[in-house]
Amino acid sequence: MGFAFIAEIIGLRFDKCVKTGDGLAMNEKGQTPDSRDVELKARLDKLSGAIKSEIVHVAEDRKAASATAPAVGLGKAMGTGFRVTSELVAGVLVGGFIGWWLDHWLGTKPFAFLIMLLVGMLAGFWNVYKIAMKPTGDGSKDT
Repeated sequence: MGFAFIAEIIGLRFDKCVKTGDGLAMNEKGQTPDSRDVELKARLDKLSGAIKSEIVHVAEDRKAASATAPAVGLGKAMGTGFRVTSELVAGVLVGGFIGWWLDHWLGTKPFAFLIMLLVGMLAGFWNVYKIAMKPTGDGSKDT
């Protein structure tokens, strides 16, 4: 059992080389080791250039993304802040108005107003809680 037989079993492949008259080995395609080296060097240079250009493109993309990311994050934070504020204010105003209207209609001055004002505050806080408990992410789902 020779090395070539063992290499064939484990799947290694070798170029079959033939000795020429000047002592250089040639493979089946008629290439000498020097011409194969030149060909491999050219392939290596081509791949190295492609990798370098890809690294440059990735770096430029990351730079552009990092330049716009803070502005997007700030805008989302401000939007969420305005939404929280409007939820709280709307809950208190709507509850107070309904309480005032019930007091005027039923003649139960300040009781319905105070109760509905409290209910409006609770509704506002509940809405803020739902906003705060929403998982962060792309923000595509809005409840």
